[in-house]
Amino acid sequence: MKFIIDANNLCGKMGLLDKDDFDKKLIGIIKEYNQGKGNEIFLVFDSADYMGDKYSEGNITIIRTPKDDFYKSADDKIVELAQKYAGEELVVVTDDLEIKEKIKNISIELGENIRLEQATDFANKIQNKIKIDSGRKEEKSDLSETDVAEINKDLLKYWK
Repeated sequence: MKFIIDANNLCGKMGLLDKDDFDKKLIGIIKEYNQGKGNEIFLVFDSADYMGDKYSEGNITIIRTPKDDFYKSADDKIVELAQKYAGEELVVVTDDLEIKEKIKNISIELGENIRLEQATDFANKIQNKIKIDSGRKEEKSDLSETDVAEINKDLLKYWK
């Protein structure tokens, strides 16, 4: 499945926009969320750079849209990607009403089903999964190194 994510919009819903390096924080969160799922994800950020940027980290493509005559904002790139991948299993994540309207029109014009997901709902889904995962990690760290060593020593008696 492919996800095209309005990254600035999602950062806002997750309370990251006021943080330093909010984009890198979101990339890390999305990597953790997508681990083992194999989804192809496009994180589309607005950029202040005339040239923009595009690179991949595993199955996540990070796009910072250029500020030029063609791309006014990340919205234009999101719509372009939706048109490109409309025939595939595709989800566009945004709360932006204008983007959603354009995606609905593309879906109708091309006769393809493009699923829209609210960035608010997606943010909640991510935060719940990460809470569960981090809760599991915390469970593993309840024992001190000394306790672990003693338990291993006792277990070795039975395994020998």
